[in-house]
Amino acid sequence: MKISRRSFISYTTAFAAAPALFGQDAPKVVDQPGFLARFLGCGASGWKKEWGKNPHMRRQSSLMLDNAAVFDFTMCSFDKLPSGLKPEALFVTHSHKDHFNPEATVKLGVKHVFVQSSWLNYAKSVIHEAATAAKLACPEVTGLEFAKPVEIAGMKVTQVPSMHSTSRLTDGVLERTSMYLVEKGASRLLYATDTGGISGDAARMMGIDLHINKKKYTTKDTLHQNPYVHEPMPLTAFIMEATNGDDDENFRLFVHSSVQNVDRIVKCLKKTNRFAPPSGQKAILTHLGLKYRGWSSEKIEKEISPELAAAYDGWEVRIG
Repeated sequence: MKISRRSFISYTTAFAAAPALFGQDAPKVVDQPGFLARFLGCGASGWKKEWGKNPHMRRQSSLMLDNAAVFDFTMCSFDKLPSGLKPEALFVTHSHKDHFNPEATVKLGVKHVFVQSSWLNYAKSVIHEAATAAKLACPEVTGLEFAKPVEIAGMKVTQVPSMHSTSRLTDGVLERTSMYLVEKGASRLLYATDTGGISGDAARMMGIDLHINKKKYTTKDTLHQNPYVHEPMPLTAFIMEATNGDDDENFRLFVHSSVQNVDRIVKCLKKTNRFAPPSGQKAILTHLGLKYRGWSSEKIEKEISPELAAAYDGWEVRIG
């Protein structure tokens, strides 16, 4: 990876970009500040093999943190995974095929797979089937409840509800879709895709709901005893989808976001100190679809707010 492709990659002296590729002994980075984020894909929906001829065309969205935890993964992102690296866990946002692929899951070689509990039995079934067919080890598949964190490789990962939907029924239960809050030390990262915004429930679970302040949280209001209400605390890193591109009135607005929507959310969170990144660090756009999927990040950034940066496949950056 040529770091020079991004002028903003040096936007902070506190968090420098990491090498693009590692060898067989790729290190875990749990003892380093912030998160080492690698975008294994940052595009929306389908993927055609011939699109790989365009260096700017984005694969289906997938993120890896600290060489240990992957968020969503499909077959098209293997070539963006560092050679020889075996992440520990895969966290899936929802069952749409551009985010979840059972064959890719078992080939990835993770020990643990986490999904929302509403579709756990379906996930277990298809992952076991894929592992059997490929004659590979089947990972442990666990269903998570919203606001109930798990710890992986020094990171605390909490699932919160997204504003998205599928039509999948598992044992008569409608699937709930997810975003993820990832915490390590003082760093708090939101990975938000697919989603039409941030719901009030999700905001409360992450500690960024403006209705909940320190005074109210510590009184006898009992909010501090509610597992679905987090102590007020700002995010320090922000990655969100912009499927709708610059079309702020696209019909997908119920389940996806536009660049304008992300920009409004970021500015509001900054103004209210609910997003407090290191100096110069930008919020990052991923899951780019309409208009921007095949554009270079430099070209996109000439059109969008200076608050935002556009991810590209294979980009590694330390954030948080």
